[in-house]
Amino acid sequence: MITLEDAGYLLGLAAARDQRTVGDADVLAWQADLSAAGLTRTNAEQALTVFYQEMASRQPKDRFRVTAVDLIDIAKRARRERVANLRYDGDPDETPEQYLERLRARTAALADGRIGPDTGLRALGPGTPDLRLLRELETVGHDVPGDTPNSSRRPVRVGPLTVPCPACQAPLGKHCRSNGRVRTVPHAARRRAARDAHGLPREDTAQIAARKEASAAHLAQLPAEERAHLEEFQSRLRDGEAL
Repeated sequence: MITLEDAGYLLGLAAARDQRTVGDADVLAWQADLSAAGLTRTNAEQALTVFYQEMASRQPKDRFRVTAVDLIDIAKRARRERVANLRYDGDPDETPEQYLERLRARTAALADGRIGPDTGLRALGPGTPDLRLLRELETVGHDVPGDTPNSSRRPVRVGPLTVPCPACQAPLGKHCRSNGRVRTVPHAARRRAARDAHGLPREDTAQIAARKEASAAHLAQLPAEERAHLEEFQSRLRDGEAL
């Protein structure tokens, strides 16, 4: 709210710049107009400075004296520019009512110039860290679930074609052969050699038995017709007809 004293002060600053004559009617008019627009003394004084800075960039013939309307326009423009930089991320623990209340308060403070825009950067200073920062730091550096040495992880798969086959002498990158025909499944010796070459442990008897048991259980659940098709396809693979 602009008081009569504030209006007189502002008109005095204007008169010092453009040598105008100030009367009681001028003070009353400025006080009424600036108050109706919701300006504070600080807002109006800042707008007055901006006005004369803009006048300084004009030719003398294009300059004019400031009015209350000019100050209102400049102050509103400044408010729009400040609010355009509004940033409020909120607090995870606040209620919707608290969020709206704090957002309105921050918007008003930013529009009035009482606070600066939030750039999203946080400076480290003395005292207790921000609570939101503490909550975020709690999630940093935690182990990834299942990434501990004792956790159960799927074994690394190594392609047998990455090594030559010691059984049929198939070269690197080429499929194994049996009786002159290409095998769809590499020789067991080649699979073991690939794991040895990459420093991976071989599957023990228990792992092989568990895998076979799981496969047998899955096959047992298949309908008879599907099992017959699968057995026929496997037979054709063994004979090399499915290649």
